[in-house]
Amino acid sequence: MAEVQKAESVVSIAVDFGTAYSGYCFKFKKSKQIRMPKWGLEFGHDTLKTPTCILFDENKQFLNFGYDAIETYNRHKSREEAKRLYLFDNFKMELYGKELNRALMITSKNGKKMRAIKVFSESLKFMKDHALKMIGDHTAGMEYSACDATWVLTVPAIWSPAAKQFMREAAVQAGLIRGNDPERLIVALEPEAASVWCKQLPYDGFLEGDLGESDKIEDEPETQYMVVDCGGGTIDITVHEVMEGGRLKELHKVSGNNMGGQTVDKNFREFLRKTLTEKVFDELEEKYPTELYRLMCDFSVCKRSGSNGMVQCPSALVQTVGEKQLQDCFRGVSGAVWENGSILLRKEKIESFHEDSLRAIEKQIREILKRPELNISYIFVVGGFALSPYVKGLVRGKFNRGEECSVLCPVDAQAAVLKGAVTFSTQPNIIQSRISLYTYGIATSEQFDEIKHKGRSSFENRDGVKFCNCRFYFFVKKDESIRFDEDREFSFCPVERDQTELNFRFYRTESKTVQYVDEEGVEEFGLIRVELPTAKKSREQSVRLKIKFGFTEMMATITDRKGHKTDAKLDFMTESLVL
Repeated sequence: MAEVQKAESVVSIAVDFGTAYSGYCFKFKKSKQIRMPKWGLEFGHDTLKTPTCILFDENKQFLNFGYDAIETYNRHKSREEAKRLYLFDNFKMELYGKELNRALMITSKNGKKMRAIKVFSESLKFMKDHALKMIGDHTAGMEYSACDATWVLTVPAIWSPAAKQFMREAAVQAGLIRGNDPERLIVALEPEAASVWCKQLPYDGFLEGDLGESDKIEDEPETQYMVVDCGGGTIDITVHEVMEGGRLKELHKVSGNNMGGQTVDKNFREFLRKTLTEKVFDELEEKYPTELYRLMCDFSVCKRSGSNGMVQCPSALVQTVGEKQLQDCFRGVSGAVWENGSILLRKEKIESFHEDSLRAIEKQIREILKRPELNISYIFVVGGFALSPYVKGLVRGKFNRGEECSVLCPVDAQAAVLKGAVTFSTQPNIIQSRISLYTYGIATSEQFDEIKHKGRSSFENRDGVKFCNCRFYFFVKKDESIRFDEDREFSFCPVERDQTELNFRFYRTESKTVQYVDEEGVEEFGLIRVELPTAKKSREQSVRLKIKFGFTEMMATITDRKGHKTDAKLDFMTESLVL
């Protein structure tokens, strides 16, 4: 049934839910044209994405998203009025590096809390509704529903399985797909989507650089290249080799860090806090959030200029603190000067705010390039942060080596992930194989051996048979290459005669020689829930658990001895790990 439903899709819609900015694009099945909306025109903006900012009223009901959310919030001049609202921005990174559960709470700009799943799902619902309306506008007013589309949701490659699951569940709540129709949603890794886009670009699809003798990278089998996706929150890197037919093989496991463009903003805010004093900055942040937002918008322009920049200081701050005291605050500060209500930032000062990110990007690239088995010919720099002259300057200055390795930035660097994602939806098997980040396995039971299992945990079933229950059965080892359609399986018989359900604890480790799940460095990070498919339950029945590790999300199925197949539920949310 799922395959038939997917075949009925008439349009692919890709949503890039970013840390700082979000957007979408769509492509009809029978068309080659990819369409993207422009955002903020009514407010004097003209951008491919809108700020990842969502506003709720005092009853936690959705009000607006993006530029509209900011403008609506700014219209509430009264501090007390604004305090009643819930404004969230840059909240995507709440899913990074944390133990996630469905009850996770996140904090709004004014300190109020709301369940993260509601904030994310309402954001996705806004994108869904906006996209379907725009598609209707482009088709003479025909009405389309979410069921008419294949949806692609992009996520950082370094995100955990729990974070991917969180986004999938948010998409279900948002109405992008139904829970019983999971194939309608493809979770795409951001650097992989960008890779799919860059490999098919002609030479004039790049701002600068040289493709050599190639018209397109995908026409040159065995060509190796790196994609450095520089976003607001994360830096994601993948390395691919072109295979016959333009398909791709991953050569190095996806890597990255959380040192994206927001790190630069964070450093600038810390500079202001130190220069103005914590008391003054905290008052500005609490009482005049609108003016602080405009100040940060000015700084965003400075980041992109590559030269000296001017940041307009909030008039409320000048009135509250006083012109002379503000002049005194900046006296003797290197690279920053107070000038008639504005802050003049020298180029070298702006660059200093980038240093943390630049060092992290350089380190990540160098670690990959020193691998002797790699022969990388191109480095593609994509993402909104890639448009920063400091980022482009770093990568070109450090790694552009003429004929040996060419650094290229696509003309549509900010949209490369989105356009690649909507292309990916039509051929999700374009990445033929991927490298495993960890050794993955499950805890299994085997009949207890007093010598072999001495000191290990054990239990007895109702027949009095003793079992060791901490054996590590591995499906795939760290750094192993796995095809996208490859199954890894485990055959087992239930321990009890009348079992109807099994729960396998899922583990990962850096070790390639692990034997037991209680060894050092082995981490429990998920649960596999299995409903036994055979009507007549018996301990003698043989059942096979199959897991696919080579796609962007792990998928599991159960097959009994008669060939009956059912899905097994992989659950990575931490509250599910307690049995």
